[in-house]
Amino acid sequence: MDIKGTPTIAEVEYYFQLRFSDTVYSLALVSMFSPPDQEILELSSHAAYICHHGGTEALTVVDVKAITAVVFMVPDYQVTAEGEIIIPENRFSLVEAPFIRLAALCGIVEDDTDGIDDSNDFAE
Repeated sequence: MDIKGTPTIAEVEYYFQLRFSDTVYSLALVSMFSPPDQEILELSSHAAYICHHGGTEALTVVDVKAITAVVFMVPDYQVTAEGEIIIPENRFSLVEAPFIRLAALCGIVEDDTDGIDDSNDFAE
């Protein structure tokens, strides 16, 4: 989403509308994620976007038009050399549409016949 010109990631809790006289506002209650860990971002050549979920402390209301893309924030699991899985508390990694890309790699994506131009679905 775009908040005051800054790309930001947030989890949508719910959507709602408010009406004032004849004007209807479409809004979303979101919980903001922290900015990415800059050291990891730089070391990974901007490939690893790791951040923390703000929870109820980071709730805010935004206009739905501020939402510019849909992404997944998944727990940032780590695997040791011995194969042990470590699940850090409140550490998430950005993933853009993993199942769509996996389906394309496996060759199970069907022709898009719904008439919707989704050629730019993954752009920010």
